Amino acid sequence: MVFPLMNRRRWVVLNIAIGIFMSTLDASIVNISLPTIVQSLNTHLTGAAWVVMGYLIIITGCLLLMGRLSDLFGQRKIYLLGFLTFTLGSALCGFSPTICFLIGSRMLQGLGASALMAIGPGILTSAFPEKERGKALGLTGSIVSAGFLTGPILGGFLVEHLGWRSVFFVNLPVGVLGIYLSSKVLERVESSGKVQVDFRGGLLLFFFITSLILFLNRMGQGSDSLLWVWLLFSLFCLGLFILVELRSPSPLVDLNFFKKRLFVSSLGASFFSFWMSASHIFVIPFFLQNILGYLPSKIGMLIFPISLTVMVMAPLGGRFSDRVGVRIPATVGLTIISLTIFSFTFLKPGADDLDILWRQAVLGIGISLFNPANNSAIIGSLPREKVGLASSFLALSRNLGMVIGIAFAEMVIAFRLPVVPLGQEKAVLSLESIQNVWKFLLIIGLAGILISWTRESKAH
Repeated sequence: MVFPLMNRRRWVVLNIAIGIFMSTLDASIVNISLPTIVQSLNTHLTGAAWVVMGYLIIITGCLLLMGRLSDLFGQRKIYLLGFLTFTLGSALCGFSPTICFLIGSRMLQGLGASALMAIGPGILTSAFPEKERGKALGLTGSIVSAGFLTGPILGGFLVEHLGWRSVFFVNLPVGVLGIYLSSKVLERVESSGKVQVDFRGGLLLFFFITSLILFLNRMGQGSDSLLWVWLLFSLFCLGLFILVELRSPSPLVDLNFFKKRLFVSSLGASFFSFWMSASHIFVIPFFLQNILGYLPSKIGMLIFPISLTVMVMAPLGGRFSDRVGVRIPATVGLTIISLTIFSFTFLKPGADDLDILWRQAVLGIGISLFNPANNSAIIGSLPREKVGLASSFLALSRNLGMVIGIAFAEMVIAFRLPVVPLGQEKAVLSLESIQNVWKFLLIIGLAGILISWTRESKAH
């Protein structure tokens, strides 16, 4: 199959859009199915949390490494391998007989998703001339919102009518199409092979993230010796990672960038923002199903206004930040996010749909103000030739925030659960335990607001 130049560009956009859509859809669609998975596989809250965390940990730990591998072996090979891995992982998730098998399959999915997320923007940048790149990348931004928008609605319908396994099987036809397009439309450009891959740095970063999550996960089960082992090991891996990066001739992370105040503060604000959002998105299905007794399809309808609002309002938020600078819209947006999530603590059993809908819509407005401005600050804080690296750091802060957010929510809830023998826990979440998550997130939000306001007002 031969594609003329202009048509090939369109097919490339479609190919990258499919990869982005699959990754974002799978992140949002699975949350709806968590309460049903807990009941179907006779598992507990910790197992449900790791269905999401396992996926995000692998993505976060491998994101920068995948970018380096694409430099060494070529973007087409790694991107196509990412599609194959993600599709295979989706099939295994659908056939999972136990919670452990499901978590392992989700990790395989995450390995493929890390390649799709890390390499997709780079492929678009290579395929389009300078004057058309913004338009192409803007289109993929809409696809991200469409993926998050479709996930809750489609997931609720599939779980209620076809069972939780269908939320993974829906990836298969889309994945096959993506694999076909990747093999046909992406250019066969081979790398010179001179790029060094910092495998030690990538491995240490992965160990740091994993051990930190295990530390947070065990905190909710009480203090023991293994708890502090995980904490010390995570700190050891972080220190060793910094030492390796400082001495590496081709580091995975150039630590000199952390001397830039705007770069560091914007990454910190992004991290806290996604921490709050991920914690909220993790607990809200349990609140709607376990406390209010809603069916999965209705839960999806009550969650999707966040993404719908972001899809409509984010372009306006971007224009606003272009006019007034980064600090004001980012800080105002983060304030709205924090206060709106805290307002969920006032909901009681018997709350009507309108009480939930307006909060979800306002939360979307806050995200629409914060994300475009903050993302612009991260990209603009580094030299133009480092835009790809800045984009990788943005994705890293996003995924790390989501991983920590879910582990944090599970930890706070676990403090309220009764002490039972290991493996016999039930995800009978109380209203108080869910409200505690929303209350603690206000503290996280205040830290993010402080970091956002004290940064430089513009990206130069």
